[in-house]
Amino acid sequence: MQAGKHSVAAGGDVGAVITGDSNAITHVYVVPSAAQPGSDEPVTRPINACHPLDLEVHHAIHLAPTEAILPVYVPREHDAHLQRIVDAARGGRSQLCVLVGESSTGKTRACWEAIQVLAAEEWRLWHPFDPTRADAALAGLASVRPRTVVWLNEAQHYLAHAQVGEQIAAALRTLLADTRRAPILVLGTLWPVHRDQLTSLPSSGEDPHAQIRPLLAGRQVHVPDAFTDGDLVAVRSAARLDARLAQALAGAADRRITQFLAGVPALLERYEHAGPAARAVLNAAMDARRLGCGVDLPVSFLEEAATGYLPGSVFESLDDDWLQQALVYAERPVHGDARLLQRARRTPGSTPVDSYFRLADYMEQHGRRTRRDLCPPASFWNAALHHLPGPADVFALATAAEARWRLRYSRLLAERARALPRQEPALPVEGQSYASDWPDESDIWPADHPTCRALADLAFAAAETDDYEQAATLALEAAFCCQPDALADIALQHERAGLTAEASDLAHRAAANGATYCLGRLAMMREEADLYEHAEHYARAAAEYGLTGTLAELAVRREAAGNKERALDLWEVAAEFEHPEALANIARLQHEAYDTDGAARTAREALDRGDAHRFHSHRIEPLWEKLWPHGIEPDGSPSPSTPTA
Repeated sequence: MQAGKHSVAAGGDVGAVITGDSNAITHVYVVPSAAQPGSDEPVTRPINACHPLDLEVHHAIHLAPTEAILPVYVPREHDAHLQRIVDAARGGRSQLCVLVGESSTGKTRACWEAIQVLAAEEWRLWHPFDPTRADAALAGLASVRPRTVVWLNEAQHYLAHAQVGEQIAAALRTLLADTRRAPILVLGTLWPVHRDQLTSLPSSGEDPHAQIRPLLAGRQVHVPDAFTDGDLVAVRSAARLDARLAQALAGAADRRITQFLAGVPALLERYEHAGPAARAVLNAAMDARRLGCGVDLPVSFLEEAATGYLPGSVFESLDDDWLQQALVYAERPVHGDARLLQRARRTPGSTPVDSYFRLADYMEQHGRRTRRDLCPPASFWNAALHHLPGPADVFALATAAEARWRLRYSRLLAERARALPRQEPALPVEGQSYASDWPDESDIWPADHPTCRALADLAFAAAETDDYEQAATLALEAAFCCQPDALADIALQHERAGLTAEASDLAHRAAANGATYCLGRLAMMREEADLYEHAEHYARAAAEYGLTGTLAELAVRREAAGNKERALDLWEVAAEFEHPEALANIARLQHEAYDTDGAARTAREALDRGDAHRFHSHRIEPLWEKLWPHGIEPDGSPSPSTPTA
């Protein structure tokens, strides 16, 4: 997506969001700062005293002992947008920029490169992480001084915190609006899955992200997974100076240069070639992370959990020290310091009852992709009951068990979570008030950014005079600037005016620039015009952007009209795009057609994916409530009517 010179992405607002990779390291080296012990001022460091690995930039593949720590940097399109935001901060305006993208795409490295220009101007950096990231951020944001970079790598640890995420978001909004403390530069990174969770609208009830969405709304620039043709030209030139780039050019699949440099291919190869014990430990770790456990996993939990991932005959054939062998294999570094599992350093004063390990972040994402349809074995849930020390982790797994209709384990884990000692949630510093001074601006229009508003207003005025060609031209410019909602509105006005071909083209462009809902609305307009095939076409196009609700609505309409066969077809398409109610409806229709075995298989597939928790339909009772009213066991067999421990 190309940002205009006056756009938010170009630094035209108090905040911006960019998109790319995630990082985690175990060793943190703290350079003393000017803050005195016991003071409220955050512990900051001069930027030129910081080290990129301390700030969680990924280690790169390692070929020669004399190499620089990081490969030669090749700027890409998102770096230009990011530099404009940094320049705006240098000019005196506080800025927020969050890079959103998959693991190992270069987000944190891009932030590091962008702030080097600030080092010469004596800016300082604050990376809040002690005692926890959320605690440190909440306690220190009110005391951040001008010319400070606030480093929020893996921003989900701050914004998605159950107790204080909203307070942190409000504190950031207050900080950015406070001209007395300007300029401040806030940099963060997020994976898309975390961004989606933080910006999703509530289905009903209280809004858990009312502060976070305005903080991030309309300020996103994607950092792609792969390099473009133009990027590769620059990489080839830089490769003459850095053998690691040359190797990445030769070995990276699908132009994924940064992932190769971060050692991802070697990690995946090592995982694929792991023995049964190591593979079992890693699968247990991946399942724990994808189902909501924190980053630090006790080795005792991994040991008991892993046993159920192995066939009985294989487990019996293992050596007595199978766990130690598995951990040694998983801890062995590949290409620099990339490891499948990293031993976590415990904080001073913690009780060393157990060792803890952290899963490589790319392997976490690999697990989310490849294991999302699998329910962990009974040993996993039993290990959680016996060995997880934190109530938050245990409660997260209780919720995951309920979502998979493993009701017996959900009850046991919930009881266990309530019995564990609770950690005190972080509290705001006394006297702090957040967001009360934030201007009451619409979430659609970024503050202090009139260009976008003016273009959209002109487009609407042109449409009112039936000058649809001019309206489309202006709306396209507004969309490229950063406001695709105006283009979506103009596209639908074209549809109402009978300009269907133009409406289709504009709707696709609006969706490509961020207004993905436009395709769903266009689908329903075609549906109301009895153009059913057209409606289904645009509903599928919307689903390709992750919006599957229109497909579901059309399936419901087809069934209500008596066309159950077409309804089933649409639910199957919706299932391909992971609509949360698709498999449940497929199972119901199969059951109504007397395919009882097929219906049970589909219902179990839905439950293994966690669809019980995602099923919100009030129209029907899900089939699993009829077939297995007491839940099912991890192996899919019905749970007994009398709960057992």
